[in-house]
Amino acid sequence: MTQHRKGLVLDFGGVLTTPLLPAALAFEKRAGLAEGTLLTGLYLNPEGIRLTEELERGTLTQTQWNEAAGRLLGIAPDNLMGRIFADLRPETSVIAAAAAARRAGVKVGILSNSVGLTPWNLYDGYEVDEEKMQVVRRIFR
Repeated sequence: MTQHRKGLVLDFGGVLTTPLLPAALAFEKRAGLAEGTLLTGLYLNPEGIRLTEELERGTLTQTQWNEAAGRLLGIAPDNLMGRIFADLRPETSVIAAAAAARRAGVKVGILSNSVGLTPWNLYDGYEVDEEKMQVVRRIFR
């Protein structure tokens, strides 16, 4: 029996974009931070984890996250998330595959953690219909 796929669900950051880690490492270099500072401060430090979880749940705005994360890292908070991910680029092969699937009649959806749209809009330049995109907010226990 042949199964036909009816839908394709893609994550945004690191799937429809180039990988996140190289962008974060490039930011550290631009900011004059020791390699690993960002990852240690935001993803291994309980306070950094809490901040990011609250951002993704929508209980912190991106501006609030920028300010708190900037304090935690000891750097300027101005558009911090935008500066961290400034090197992200469209992953053209995946975007082309998604477009081909859509042309073939497959429904294509994007699921992404909520990081807010201001001051930096993660989706700028990607022709994402934000009204139709489903944003998944992680539920942390």
